[in-house]
Amino acid sequence: MLGTRGEDDLDGKVAARLDRQHILQRDQPPVMWVVLSEAVLHQEVGGREVMREQLAHLLTLQKRRWLEIQVLPFEAGAHTGLMGSFTLLRFDKDPDVVYTEDFVQGHMTANPEAVREGSVRYDHLQAAAHSVDDSAALIARVMEERYGIEPERDGRDVA
Repeated sequence: MLGTRGEDDLDGKVAARLDRQHILQRDQPPVMWVVLSEAVLHQEVGGREVMREQLAHLLTLQKRRWLEIQVLPFEAGAHTGLMGSFTLLRFDKDPDVVYTEDFVQGHMTANPEAVREGSVRYDHLQAAAHSVDDSAALIARVMEERYGIEPERDGRDVA
């Protein structure tokens, strides 16, 4: 997605994104709960092999006890995520933060009202999403039906 508009320094941006993934390999990585739209499983970006690798990567991440992925099905219809993606960051000793972005820039705030609104929206998304196990089954099914069963690994990391 980084290169869809011919961005400058695409290699550098991809390298930075891959480097950030090392955070997930720490001895004590951050806890992550993610709700993905079912659309991201079907929107083919980068070709069949890339999609197969991406979905296989999601299934690998699902096996980590500190990371949960849920898929929000198409059947959920209108939902609170349609207004845009957002990220909630919770800290032990610092204020919670909500991060949003548009096509120009990102915005982070610790405003308690914004964090509360983000929390409520996320709770609604989680409630409408498939369970973690059902989400993994859906990811595996889409990977098999749309992109083939086994990813053809070429040794590269997935961004």
